[in-house]
Amino acid sequence: MHKGIRVSMQLIDKNGDERLETSLLQWIAPVGVLLEWACDNSEIVLETASKKTLFDSMHMWLILEDEISNGNKNKTSMDILKRMNLSVDADVVVATNKGEHYDLIDVFNFGKIQGNDLEKKYIGSWSPGGGLNVSLSGFKYYDRWDFHNLTLRAISVILDRPKVFKPEMLLDLGYTVGVSVMTKIVTQQLWVLKEMHNFRFNYTIAGRWIGSPKRNSTLAVTNSLFWGEQDISCTCARIFTQWLDWVDVFFPPATRLETKFYYLILDKGVGDYENRFLTPLSAGVWWCTIIACVACTVILAITAVLEARDEPGLYAAFSVFAVICQQAYEDGVQLFEEATSSQGRRLILLVVGLMSMLLYNYYTSSVVSWLLNAAAPTLADMDALISSDLELVFEDIGYTRGWLDNPGFFYYSGYKNPKEDYLRMKKVTMAKRTTALLQPAAAGINLIRTGDYAYHTEPYTAYQVLSKTFEDKELCELGSLQMMAPAHVYIMAQKRSPYKQFFVWSLMRLLERGHTSAVRARVSGDAARCSGRTPRALALAQAAPAFAVLAQVAVVSLVILLCEIYRHRAQGKKQVGGALNNREHNAQEARRRTDSLGA
Repeated sequence: MHKGIRVSMQLIDKNGDERLETSLLQWIAPVGVLLEWACDNSEIVLETASKKTLFDSMHMWLILEDEISNGNKNKTSMDILKRMNLSVDADVVVATNKGEHYDLIDVFNFGKIQGNDLEKKYIGSWSPGGGLNVSLSGFKYYDRWDFHNLTLRAISVILDRPKVFKPEMLLDLGYTVGVSVMTKIVTQQLWVLKEMHNFRFNYTIAGRWIGSPKRNSTLAVTNSLFWGEQDISCTCARIFTQWLDWVDVFFPPATRLETKFYYLILDKGVGDYENRFLTPLSAGVWWCTIIACVACTVILAITAVLEARDEPGLYAAFSVFAVICQQAYEDGVQLFEEATSSQGRRLILLVVGLMSMLLYNYYTSSVVSWLLNAAAPTLADMDALISSDLELVFEDIGYTRGWLDNPGFFYYSGYKNPKEDYLRMKKVTMAKRTTALLQPAAAGINLIRTGDYAYHTEPYTAYQVLSKTFEDKELCELGSLQMMAPAHVYIMAQKRSPYKQFFVWSLMRLLERGHTSAVRARVSGDAARCSGRTPRALALAQAAPAFAVLAQVAVVSLVILLCEIYRHRAQGKKQVGGALNNREHNAQEARRRTDSLGA
């Protein structure tokens, strides 16, 4: 009363369990309970508390008991507590009256459901004159450090349940098919605690992280914890609000989970996708050069024939070859009409020289400016993926199966996203498939190399295969689209788990001492990346203005040619008409002179 502590008192009777539940059903603020063991029906109070899991860190019990049993009681509180559902987080102290003082005994169990015995530890005494004298000076788990080889039921996830399971499969630092990186990180952390606090795990393997809480549903991590069949998850998962009604989570988060679609940068289309037409020193560039040289040679040979040159084919071939070598070529033939000599060659030299210079300058400047300033030409968002011709392939893993089997389950976005539904409908449900939808990592990465598929997986899984199979050129051509943004994932346990307080405290200690970051770095590994030595292709859209100018000039030159031909023909007709008029005029004059002479 003097300390301002609110106290409520209740009489215990055979029907007092409902009132007890109403008074003590508190999971947020701690509640202290003082029980006089000599009272009638005090055993009913302990049994009710055991059924309602009220022996936890939120309820601190003090049981007052005389050394000599009072009344008709033939059992001590210790005898009853042995069969109660106590666990490692219990705060139960039995105060035994020794006459002049009370002995205080801390009572708990590392795991009653796991078959452990009741733990009793003398922690001090209390007397009216001497007050409280206890040995506990720190957090209670420092005094409960050794779990005496307690066996915890742990559930983990492996894609295909192995015929022979070995715990080292979850612990191996290298890549293991079917084992997610976040499972390995959690296993590393829990094994540090296992060795430190002397407990062990009895593993159950499931194929999914999230499952329906309804009975007879497919076994998953969440529903096995919800049903009370497991104590802790030896893996972790992203948590949404509705799932907190099924499980509790341990803090801090173990790591982060993200997924991406991996694909080769497309070489189809103009503007939106990468195009290898102008890759420096590529086969396409050499073929374009050869075709241009052949075309110029043919045109020059035709003009040489019209100019009546000797060996027009050799003349045309060597003239074009000289242009390529940036030299001039003269065959030594002097034509009679100097006005028409070498007109075709001059035209070819002018076109080839100017356009080569313009295209070369524009191309090199475009490449440099684009590589320095422009973003990589990859799929920018989910809309681009939906509109692409890529066929989607997914890693065969639990959360992907859940996303595919449950329309309206927005696991990747985390919230209702119409685009995610549309992607699933158009690219998965209604898409025409050429291969299986679910593929292991090695097969999925090999499908990427064809350029027709986009493979969905975690970066860790992708790079474990990419680093061993992809060359530097392929790594530079590799694109990725973020599907699931990096999200924290948490270790899970039963709702109101008796081990939550211990594991939260232990995981925080690991985080403060650097174990968590060391495990993440040790397991995650390095990502295979492009070295930058392989030249990146210029998209056709970036060089399109140069070709547009060339096309405009070609059209204008054709119009000019047609105008010249029309003008030349018009002038020829005028000259022919004038010549005829002159001839008629001369004939008339001649006839006049003849007539005049005859006269």
